[in-house]
Amino acid sequence: MAVGGCHGDKMSVRELFDATGTALEDADETLGLLARYTNTVPDANATMIALRERLNNQLGTVPNWLFEGAEVTPFTSKLKYSQVVVDGKTLRLGAPEFILSETAMQASREAIEERAGAGLRVLAFVEVDDGEAKPLLFVALSNGVRENAPETFEEFARQGVEVKVISGDNPLTVSKVALEARIEGAERYVDASTLDTPEKIAQAVRDYTVFGRVKPEQKRQLVEALQAEGKRVAMTGDGVNDILAMKKAECSIAMGTGSDAARQAAQVVLLDSDFSHMRQIVSEGRRDINNITRSATLFLYKNIFSLSMALFAIFGAFVYPLTPNQVSLISLFNIGLPAFLLTFGPNEKKQEGRFIVTVLMRAIPAALTSFIAIADMMLFAELFGISKADVSTASTYLLSVVGFLILVNLIQPPTKYRVLVFVVCVIGLIICCGFLWELFDIYSLSPRALVLCIVFTLAQIGVLQMLSVAISWIYRQVIARKQAEKQSA
Repeated sequence: MAVGGCHGDKMSVRELFDATGTALEDADETLGLLARYTNTVPDANATMIALRERLNNQLGTVPNWLFEGAEVTPFTSKLKYSQVVVDGKTLRLGAPEFILSETAMQASREAIEERAGAGLRVLAFVEVDDGEAKPLLFVALSNGVRENAPETFEEFARQGVEVKVISGDNPLTVSKVALEARIEGAERYVDASTLDTPEKIAQAVRDYTVFGRVKPEQKRQLVEALQAEGKRVAMTGDGVNDILAMKKAECSIAMGTGSDAARQAAQVVLLDSDFSHMRQIVSEGRRDINNITRSATLFLYKNIFSLSMALFAIFGAFVYPLTPNQVSLISLFNIGLPAFLLTFGPNEKKQEGRFIVTVLMRAIPAALTSFIAIADMMLFAELFGISKADVSTASTYLLSVVGFLILVNLIQPPTKYRVLVFVVCVIGLIICCGFLWELFDIYSLSPRALVLCIVFTLAQIGVLQMLSVAISWIYRQVIARKQAEKQSA
């Protein structure tokens, strides 16, 4: 999961200070200049709102509150600053690294890094003269972490969700905030302005968790690099600068308080902007996927077997071994009832690989195992003179055994509820075979048929395991070959 920006509590101004780190008094004329600047610039982001509130409350009424006739450049993620040109004077407010000269940056570096190390976001307010930016004052802002943020990210770590923080702010500041939110690996941060090649970006997504000073196009490149690593990416954001990455991600989530463009581009909008809802989204999504995968595996197992057996009966001139009532019995306790009951239990197991491949890898070995066992049962019945009723009943038992073997695999890891569902299905099948035998066409097996049924039942366990291993090996070889061909190309 990629998190664009910092979605915390309301942003607030913590301190206004000069290049030496000294706090400014209310009487300082640069505060009035900044107040006029913030009320002239039309930006409505959280930073500008916090500055306006602080300065308006602190200074009260300021003469000539707005710069009349000013040429205004709103803040953009590309420039990293906003600008006002009035009466031949150019004022800028933005990230110190982008608007200060190297000399000015060195002079104020200690004060800036001290506050960045405390998790504060630092902005510089400068006057540009002959291309040289003279710092007038610095602003330290805090974006507090919500109370439920640590719990949310700890839950992500427990569920195996990898979190990447992508922000346009100073990487050290973002790292400190991410550490406060208990994001795993938040101490590993990088300045994205140094990631100037696709190779560096690809390596960075493996090595780092926090990305600072990220431009909009770099956010998209980071998402693409994560996808190239075989990861499914969910991108959250609230600004226009997040849209490129949100459109590229498999899942895009916008904050309800974010920009209209971000909300329109997103697949999911958190109306109350509470990021903690992502826990329920991830849990519910995994439960739905796991339930669909489980049901699809069970249904596909029966359908592949039925098709194979039908073709075998047609071309081999055999009578189809199962009656509709017997198929209904198997469908009830091997497919319908367990699939229905297991949907009510939590299932946050992380899915690996593609859905259709996962389903086929589970269903095909089981279907082939049942087909081989029942086909052999039919052939041996001809040899030993076993009645069709015995073959039909034995086939029901053989098919249900493999169905329960699949179910054992699907309820991993076992919980009390899942084990209970499995036991209920087994007992239900036994009861129906013992007391409703006439309804489901289940009859007592002759000694020969019973022996064959037991032999093939035991054989099915080994055959299922061998086929699963063989098909998995074939699939891995195909994937390895495709990757080798892709690399050589």
